[in-house]
Amino acid sequence: MMLGPFLFGAPLALLGLIALPVVWWVLRATPPAPQEAALPSLRLLDDVTPRDETPARTPWWILLLRHVAAAAVIIGLSQPVYAPGASPEGEAAGPVLIVVDNGWTSAARWSEIRSAAAGALDGEGRNTAGHLLLTAPKSLNADPAERLSKTELPQRVNSLDPVAWGVDREDALERLEASGVEPGRIFWVTDGLDPQTAEPFARALAAMAPLTVYAAPPRGPSAITGLSSDAEGANVVVTRADPDGTADRYVSALTLDGAALATSEASFADGEAEATAVFDIPAAALARIARFTITGSEGAGSVWLWDSAARSRRVGLVSGDATAQPLLSDMHYVRKALEPFATITEGELADLIAANPDAIIMTDIGQLAPDLETSVEEWVQKGGALIRFAGPRMATHTDTLVPTPLRRASRAIGGALTWEEPQSIGGFPDTSPFIGLKAPADIKVRQQVLARPDPELANRTWARLTDGSPLVTAAPRGQGMLILFHVTAGPDWSDLPYSGTFVEMLRRAIAAGRGEAVNDGDGTYSPDIVLNGYGRLVSPDSNATPVAASDFSGIVPSETHPPGLYRGPSGTRAINAAADYEAELMTDWPAGVRLLGDAEAKSMRLAGPLLGLAGLLLAIDLIIALAIAGRLPFFNRTAMAAFAGLVLIPASGVMEPEAQAQQFDLNPSPYSYRTSPGYGVDMNVTGEIDKATEAALEMRLAYIETGDTAVDDATRNGLRGISLILYRRTSVEPAEPHAVDPETDALDVYPVIFLGLPDNATPLSSLAVERLNAYLRNGGALVIDTRNGGDMASGDSFDDLDRVLPGLDTPPLAPVPQDHVLTRSFYLLDSFPGRYQDRRLWIESSGVGEKTERRGDGVSRLIIGDADYLAAWAVDERGRPVYSVDGGDEQREMARRFGVNLIMYVLTGNYKEDQVHLPALLERLGEGTGDTPSPDQFDFNNIPPSPDGGPN
Repeated sequence: MMLGPFLFGAPLALLGLIALPVVWWVLRATPPAPQEAALPSLRLLDDVTPRDETPARTPWWILLLRHVAAAAVIIGLSQPVYAPGASPEGEAAGPVLIVVDNGWTSAARWSEIRSAAAGALDGEGRNTAGHLLLTAPKSLNADPAERLSKTELPQRVNSLDPVAWGVDREDALERLEASGVEPGRIFWVTDGLDPQTAEPFARALAAMAPLTVYAAPPRGPSAITGLSSDAEGANVVVTRADPDGTADRYVSALTLDGAALATSEASFADGEAEATAVFDIPAAALARIARFTITGSEGAGSVWLWDSAARSRRVGLVSGDATAQPLLSDMHYVRKALEPFATITEGELADLIAANPDAIIMTDIGQLAPDLETSVEEWVQKGGALIRFAGPRMATHTDTLVPTPLRRASRAIGGALTWEEPQSIGGFPDTSPFIGLKAPADIKVRQQVLARPDPELANRTWARLTDGSPLVTAAPRGQGMLILFHVTAGPDWSDLPYSGTFVEMLRRAIAAGRGEAVNDGDGTYSPDIVLNGYGRLVSPDSNATPVAASDFSGIVPSETHPPGLYRGPSGTRAINAAADYEAELMTDWPAGVRLLGDAEAKSMRLAGPLLGLAGLLLAIDLIIALAIAGRLPFFNRTAMAAFAGLVLIPASGVMEPEAQAQQFDLNPSPYSYRTSPGYGVDMNVTGEIDKATEAALEMRLAYIETGDTAVDDATRNGLRGISLILYRRTSVEPAEPHAVDPETDALDVYPVIFLGLPDNATPLSSLAVERLNAYLRNGGALVIDTRNGGDMASGDSFDDLDRVLPGLDTPPLAPVPQDHVLTRSFYLLDSFPGRYQDRRLWIESSGVGEKTERRGDGVSRLIIGDADYLAAWAVDERGRPVYSVDGGDEQREMARRFGVNLIMYVLTGNYKEDQVHLPALLERLGEGTGDTPSPDQFDFNNIPPSPDGGPN
């Protein structure tokens, strides 16, 4: 029976409403039992004959409560259904076909779509069958030919969920025609989008039978359709179906495990269907983002997955220089360029290889220890990208981990000693991954490392200068890539680090490590994690299949290739449900189609709620009756006080011991200041202290043991002698020198390490050399004495170092000039004698003189000589010289003074250099006249004096 929008499955039960007046009369005649109270004073009335009493009537509100409960039971038993969209024409002439759009665009209003579809048979007869047709293609879709009863249809519809891909209405129409179903009426529940396919589909359905349509397009933004990112952040494009009016929506940036990192607003203007949410967040947070979601919106289209091709890369950094001033460090510019799109790890090269990042960047490292070079090559062979930047060390020598052979020199472009002008970037070859980048003309290159002519050089060049010389070269090595920037990573040799082009070049170079720049022609991508129809990340099911790498770019989301992250030869790649999607409403419906609004499409079964309401009202009535009769003692004040006591007393018992413990703290922490044994008293350290701790507590000089007893004794005695001189003449008070093993001992606790080379010295191991390289990069100083100065035919006597120290990353060396700080750091010297005289001392050329470009703090980390300085300093346990010196005691004294200058130079760095060049600094502070300012303009009292003829 149908009464307006209400349908009744058992209308005869409504006859019970006739009995409501009788129920009213019975309930009115039976008042609730009165409350009894025994009063002692009533015993005086025991002999009084009681009179007949008339019970009071039941209160009206109790009658109304019971009456409503009875009516709810009667109406509920009639199985009422609220269905304003039920057809008023009566029962359909045949079965009813229910068509449901269950693609990802339906997820936002899926509860309403499912409710409308579940009530499609509510207005039909008891025996009217239903047929269900889903428009999103799926291998286990319901067969439209299957007959569903009025009871089975709601159960089947309520078990459905939206899928993560779009609808295919042409495929649904083909399945319907193949089923042979001839419906008497068709009810289509649609998402109301995509008129290009919805309009012909509606016409085809209307031609089969009378068509009723409920369109439920998503409200607000329906999908994230695109994303772009750069060094400054990410821009998320959001689209909506209805462009009328203004609206503000929010987009959240999440990690893969769902932690929210940032939220940005997307503001829709009136008439605009798209808006952009801009994420300008710190680079460290941007690198952690894995997906973006529209806040408060469901569906696979409201989620955008950020794959490894566009998301953060794992990059390891290894620097050939170490400086306390970040703006003077090459790695500073690399780090700033990488932060927006890479996860950065800095450390030792061996540790980085074990972490297996996408790329490793090395700045100005000429060569590696042999074993470490082999490890790096194996890592590259497995798919890593090794990106190197040139510098003075690479211009001196290099290893095999370069894409093309190099000349052992750097080319200066521009300056006083060359006719050439600084070069600009000439362009990028068609095969270069840098193609499409801008090459601003104001980027000038002033120095570069040149490549040797090679038949493959043109194919290995990714970027050229205007004169055709390579700027960036690259070559595959196994599955990985070797990439070389022929300039420094800092601004020493070029202006490239100052430009945005540098950021994009690094980004594309890093992509060569398991990224989109790798040849993707072969291999497959397997589903790793996928989205369901509600936009939640789930594990892929058995229907999800791998995608060929060559077909990935044109893939369309489907059951076999659902939206999600796929893992393959280039890391992870994403399939997003709404990529480049354009939401458009369906407005042109065929004539004769009956359209239902949101209110008409609602269908609600009321039997359960009404019976539940009746049970609730009866329970309330029972509680009221017991309370009036006094059968609920827990409602009086005494019971409430007892209940409060039961709750509060245990709580106070729990809190009291803690309060007492705080008030009477008899056992304070042994690490507090009150009980610490070292507070206010001298603490004696007992037990053995390891070598590294001793060196950290007291400054000590160190030397490397060579295995040659005579040379090691001379080295140890020499360091003992110069330590004694330093203790007597300066404020430096070295302790007993240490012998160190570079393979096992901590080196960073020593400011300087000495190495005296014996004849036919045994080469150090690769581990020892690599640890020495790390020591030098971290600011340590290595002094090598070849002891060959007595052989006048030996030249400079350090050509054998490549054999003894294979892989030592030595910088370009040059003799110490006369005006160097080594000649003035404590004593005024004009030569550097040792046991032999008239020998040259070699240091890093980048720290020599004012006209040479300095790197870092200008202090050479490698010092090489052959005058046998350690023998000239050597003393025995009584302080007497051990070895003879060519020039006698006078030369020994000058050798000691050089030793003092050397240690002061290593310890004080550019502070002493500034003091040495004070006259030049004062001249530069003048008014441009070239005259030195008068002494009264400066406070010379703050300049510490230097004893024994120092320069200050």
